[in-house]
Amino acid sequence: MGKLALVTKVGTTDPGLSFPEGVYEASANVSILHNEDKSDISIGRFLTALKKLRLEPTERMMDLLVIAVSMYSADTRINRKDFAEDSWTRMIDLYIPVEDPDFWNGQVGLLQKIFRFLTGDIWNITFRNRTDPDQTLSPRSTYSKYGMPYETDTVCLFSGGMDSFIGAVDLLENGIRPLLVGHAKSNDVSKYQRICGEALDSHYGDQTPERIYAFVRTPKEDLFGDSENTERGRSFLFLALGAICAASLSDSSTLVVPENGIISLNIPLTPLRVGSHSTRTTHPHYFSLMHTLFNNMGSGVTIFNPYQFKTKGEMLKECLNQQLVVDTETMSCSHPFVWRSKINAHCGYCVPCIIRQAAFHASGLQDKFVYRNDIFDEQGLDIKTSKGADALAFKYMIEKVKKKPDYLYASIRNTGPLGNDVSGFVDVYRRALDEVDSLINSVKLV
Repeated sequence: MGKLALVTKVGTTDPGLSFPEGVYEASANVSILHNEDKSDISIGRFLTALKKLRLEPTERMMDLLVIAVSMYSADTRINRKDFAEDSWTRMIDLYIPVEDPDFWNGQVGLLQKIFRFLTGDIWNITFRNRTDPDQTLSPRSTYSKYGMPYETDTVCLFSGGMDSFIGAVDLLENGIRPLLVGHAKSNDVSKYQRICGEALDSHYGDQTPERIYAFVRTPKEDLFGDSENTERGRSFLFLALGAICAASLSDSSTLVVPENGIISLNIPLTPLRVGSHSTRTTHPHYFSLMHTLFNNMGSGVTIFNPYQFKTKGEMLKECLNQQLVVDTETMSCSHPFVWRSKINAHCGYCVPCIIRQAAFHASGLQDKFVYRNDIFDEQGLDIKTSKGADALAFKYMIEKVKKKPDYLYASIRNTGPLGNDVSGFVDVYRRALDEVDSLINSVKLV
């Protein structure tokens, strides 16, 4: 398979780029604020939310947004099976207009390393000037009745999942009133961000944090004839959105990314699960690379995961308002929406669903919300289908670690650079596996 190119157009004067026949296997142009309709990448709601809170990012931070949505568009619109020789690794060239090409040319190597680590693809990035030198993307507020009603130097990512909800609750209980930033491209998770936001509104009243709902979606038109659902690059977009907001709050700010330790490391549970089953969206090495980028940009933003060395069960048990978390419907599932039946609920059998159920089991609490499938069904889970594959993979990893404890050290090292001492990562992963083992040791596999 050959290279592919995605060209981003910014503004109404950008004609995009075209290439001689044979240079690329396929190429496409995608636009931002070009047609101002559904054929553009949708960033309007995010810009409006910034305006209402009178947050005015620098143009360098807005360049980061353009880079993020360009990468996200390529990642979600280039099908791996169609355009990768090994059905996974794609070769993608991005052509991106920015306000300061000289600065961003100095970051190409770092960005390519970040994208490669996240997605497993081979990326090449070419920056060019915006075609309109007077164009600015940073919103300038015209809302006289709005603005940040309180001072804060903290942004917390707010996905609608239980970890991010616990993160927001713990911050509030500790007297820190953050700005919450959530991203969605469809209604599968936006529902839960709304439910979680309403729960905070109801409980904390005047201390409820402001929320920015960033609905950012690539045009529905399939730029390369299909779409790709693995979405390994979404984390770069999510962190970029959070950093843009954080950098607008203060010269020195914190971007809180709440994630339990086992999902953060996300070790492949079997040797065959290295690619599609093993995301790196909150891996410590990825955060280190992003922190370097933010420092190079002069953003003043520091990334912090307060639960890096906590299991999900420990997060739930130690939450400073446990009852609020138990009473609020959050979404942890990796594929919560079933289009045919229009059901939006936990599947029950994927890796995040198993970890979630193990967390409730470990904490002695009842998850009162719906799972589409009962993993404890007397008929058992068929290991030849998706319903039994993840439970089987967990059992494989648990038994492997019991027989060869050093296997965990090697597996964690293989996820990426983690420094000289990985004992903390090993300890949290071992405790997390114990939680899962306690849950699934009675699950019948057939």
